[in-house]
Amino acid sequence: MQPLPMNAYELQALRHIFAMTVDECATWIAQTGDSESWRRWENGKSAIPDSVVEKLLAMRQQRKKHLHAIIEKINNRIGNNTMRFFPDLTAFQRVYPDGNFIDWKIYQSVAAELYAHNLERLC
Repeated sequence: MQPLPMNAYELQALRHIFAMTVDECATWIAQTGDSESWRRWENGKSAIPDSVVEKLLAMRQQRKKHLHAIIEKINNRIGNNTMRFFPDLTAFQRVYPDGNFIDWKIYQSVAAELYAHNLERLC
């Protein structure tokens, strides 16, 4: 299945949603460490590779899944409506030892979104 095309604005938006720097995206998403290529994609000067589009769309889908699961719990009044916010990857991995950098960024993005909508408190 061909991934949906992604434009430079959408690439930038997803990077910001996951609170990632260009360097982090080049390392963890493109897996090249080539920040200059990432900047060219965001500036619309080069086509975004399919592998990058696929990775970001998978991250977006995982984020959506987490958001819906937590909102379902809130709607069913399960839990205390607080969510951990991890200041760094090390703190995240103390609680989620199998979690990696991308897992942490998705988790943090979900936590920030829920807090922004006053659905969760952060602790």
